[in-house]
Amino acid sequence: MRATVRVFLISVLILALAGCGPARQSGTTVTTYFSPADPPTSRYVIDARIDIDHGLLEGRETISLKNTSHHPIGVLAFDWDYGPSSPLEVSLQEQKLYPPADGPAVPEKRPLFVRLPRALEPGAEIGLNVTFKMTRPTKKEQAEFSTSDGWYPRLWWDGLPHHDMFSVKLDVPQGWALAASGRIDPKTGRYEAAAGRAFGFYLGKDRKTASREADGVLITSVFTDKGAKAAAVCLETAADAIHFYESWLGFYPFSFLSIIPGGPGRWGGYPVSTGLVAVHGLETYVDGESPQHWQHITSHEIGHEYWSEWVLDPDDPASLWIAMGIFADTEYMTVRGFDPNRRADWMGNYVNAIPMYYDTTLDLTQDQEKQILFDRNNTVIHSKGPAVIFALDSTLGRETFLRIYKRCLRDFGGKRLDWRKFKDVCETESGQELQWFFDAWVRSNAYLCYTIETKDCRPASGGGYTSDVQVKRLGTMAMPIPVKAVFEDGSEQSGRVDRLRNITTLRFMSKAPLRDIVLDPEGKWAMVKRPVSDISPAAAGRLAY
Repeated sequence: MRATVRVFLISVLILALAGCGPARQSGTTVTTYFSPADPPTSRYVIDARIDIDHGLLEGRETISLKNTSHHPIGVLAFDWDYGPSSPLEVSLQEQKLYPPADGPAVPEKRPLFVRLPRALEPGAEIGLNVTFKMTRPTKKEQAEFSTSDGWYPRLWWDGLPHHDMFSVKLDVPQGWALAASGRIDPKTGRYEAAAGRAFGFYLGKDRKTASREADGVLITSVFTDKGAKAAAVCLETAADAIHFYESWLGFYPFSFLSIIPGGPGRWGGYPVSTGLVAVHGLETYVDGESPQHWQHITSHEIGHEYWSEWVLDPDDPASLWIAMGIFADTEYMTVRGFDPNRRADWMGNYVNAIPMYYDTTLDLTQDQEKQILFDRNNTVIHSKGPAVIFALDSTLGRETFLRIYKRCLRDFGGKRLDWRKFKDVCETESGQELQWFFDAWVRSNAYLCYTIETKDCRPASGGGYTSDVQVKRLGTMAMPIPVKAVFEDGSEQSGRVDRLRNITTLRFMSKAPLRDIVLDPEGKWAMVKRPVSDISPAAAGRLAY
């Protein structure tokens, strides 16, 4: 009995010593900031007023926050610059948290840290009350404003992209059209968004609007009289593209989309914020012109509502979300027959840059990015990036690749997907090891160049014909390029290059003689026609500038 008691007491002592870490009961004091690996989704209820004449934006908001992490949160950070032109007050119930009660706060740059009186335990919830004001000089002739999410105080989680919920009402001056990152409730006048990377808005003086519903999505276009015809094409394209994407991918991520004017030239477009896209050059529309340009830009930006706004990319510089969105827009333009050459056009800048010795490595550090002087955005991010996705589609096969594409949309909505996680999904779905593919395309400056070295067609001893084709690798990248054999009777056969051999010999047995051999028959591979001369890295670097 004494031995049993002794063992019991020792066990209690061991358990007590094991529990001597930081306390986590209610009232825990936590004075250091940390961000959960997966930032929590908060709900923002915002009421704001905009005074254009005085450059004033002021409002109040409530932030509902639940600690979904495994650690208590004692310090919150706000993405806000505090100062005379941008005051801020934060309170919890009746207790003011910021500015500090023991004296006036001095100007602070974002992020602005606010300590909670007691740590928010895992699973616990709080509601913060915030009042804010922002004053900015404005020009009398300025006729439009657009902003992403810097206009309201938002919780900051180490800059990690994430989704929040929004209910926003904006009081704007008369004569100004408003578009925002939410679907307006006509009963309350509030813009509602169940999920969004950011809440932005656009104001345009004396602008006109047109709206239509498409597959449960409210689409709004904002435009001037001169830009009305281009805006009409964009609105029609948006409705068709959303229907196409919903049918193809099974869903559209948001119940709203607004198309607003961008810059004056035909530069393309960009996602301003969740559900808010800009199209440049609406007023450059010429009567009788082909709608192709506007179809391309509109479908492209809608593709980024899936990739960038729904699935989030944490890389900096980022490229995956652009490439995956381009794949969507290319599919739309190709299937609809609006632009059969869309894929080749996207890859063209990258292919043209290879002989110029540009370093087109996708996975660069920020310091390496700063050293580059050529137009990397158009040459690499918007051209080599989609080339990687097109090549992966060919390598894995359409059925497998689309399964991967849809799985990423399903599993990573509101989450971050970088190229390494994407590689893992590709390997899981395909059952193939793909490090060789991603190392070559993402982490190197290698390039593709293959040629038909020889082809020989001769009668077979048992009847028909035997054709031997040799494909030689001339570039520095080795990939399983598809090869198509076309015969005199119109029949076709296909094969693939062996990526582990410099010369691949393919044999085809046919009833009719060989007519032609086609490398990359679907046009999914970014290849140069002739190899690039081998020069020193130093010389290549000088030429690239």
